[in-house]
Amino acid sequence: MKLMYYPGCTLKKNAIDYEKSSLAVLKKLGFNIEELSKWYCCGATFGLIIDELVKHLGAYRTLVKAQIQSRTSGTRDLLVLCPFCYNVLKRVGKLLAEDAESYHRITKYADDEEPYRFGINVLHFIEVIYSNLDKLTKAINNRIDNVKIAVYYGCSIVRPKNIAVDNAENPTIIEKIIEAIGAEPVNYPLKTDCCGSYQILIDKNIVYSNSNRILESIPRDTDLVVTICPLCYYNLRETTSCFEKKFKHIRIAYLSEVLAYAMGLEEYVSNDILWVFKEKIQ
Repeated sequence: MKLMYYPGCTLKKNAIDYEKSSLAVLKKLGFNIEELSKWYCCGATFGLIIDELVKHLGAYRTLVKAQIQSRTSGTRDLLVLCPFCYNVLKRVGKLLAEDAESYHRITKYADDEEPYRFGINVLHFIEVIYSNLDKLTKAINNRIDNVKIAVYYGCSIVRPKNIAVDNAENPTIIEKIIEAIGAEPVNYPLKTDCCGSYQILIDKNIVYSNSNRILESIPRDTDLVVTICPLCYYNLRETTSCFEKKFKHIRIAYLSEVLAYAMGLEEYVSNDILWVFKEKIQ
């Protein structure tokens, strides 16, 4: 099984551990991961102004590069780990497929390379894992039956509805993955609320306010809060650090770390998360 891989900017700088653990999990499940030989920043957010088509050039060129590489890689599936990158690549691909004028204009901007002919299948990490739950359950080495895990989806993986990986109002795809490895998913009401996103660069108080509300809604007997978004991960950890006394019982982890531990890949799990597992499983 082969996947092309688009890392995006954050994974190579601020979320290296997320990348390493995710790729290690996929490789143990039998996937051959081939990173795109050349890729561009996706733009981070999807511009909604019609005249902002030039902002989509990075995503467009990346889809073209994937198209070219697919001829030698033997797959048209493109793996993405960052929800923002997933969101932008999916929406740009959809825009080009449904809006002939936008497609024509963008191809004019990028007339130094071949036009995008569609057919690249952008997949988020959790979609790949969920489609291979049978392989995942067979790869479990460490049972984590006593661990209670709350899932935080954030915004961009479930919005807008037409590119969401699951039900936008009440997604359960990650909870099903957690159940498959033996852990107990924790239900709480704000798992798709915004943590504050890029406001962390402008006004941290907005992030603290949003993230406080989310974390306060999580039952106190929860052992871990897992996310799949590097920015959400940063904002939630920043909030727990700033309000340490209030949230000292909460540990934030990437879903890939939890999967890595369950699969016996402990070298890809951060020490504070390893400690949680050791404490619960003793």
